[in-house]
Amino acid sequence: MTFRRKNRGFTLVELMVVIVILGIIGTMAFVFVLDKPDKAKWEKARSDMSEIVKALNMYAVDHDNEYPAALDSIAPSFGGNVPKDPFTKDMFQYEQTSDGGFILRCLGKDRADGGAEVPDKDIVFNKSGIVEEGK
Repeated sequence: MTFRRKNRGFTLVELMVVIVILGIIGTMAFVFVLDKPDKAKWEKARSDMSEIVKALNMYAVDHDNEYPAALDSIAPSFGGNVPKDPFTKDMFQYEQTSDGGFILRCLGKDRADGGAEVPDKDIVFNKSGIVEEGK
């Protein structure tokens, strides 16, 4: 009785096709995941700024509707550390306005005025707490 042995396995061409397909899938996954950290930083900035606006308004209530000259004045509301811009690691841009209010601004990842899409889009809060994005 003779047994025929079948060669089982993959050919070089089959292995190369699988490697190419895996490379394409890996590249697509990398592209989709690449900008996620910056979008997360943008959302964190917007959330932190919202909390800062609440603290600024509470400060104004306690100080005859006067907003502070600098964000350091509201540090106690945050346990001593006011949240910072996640892109620059510096304080958010804060300025008092002539009408007795304020503007709180984050310029996004590109650190320039404007920006069409997240994470380059600007985030701007005023004393009303209204967020104006991309202006």
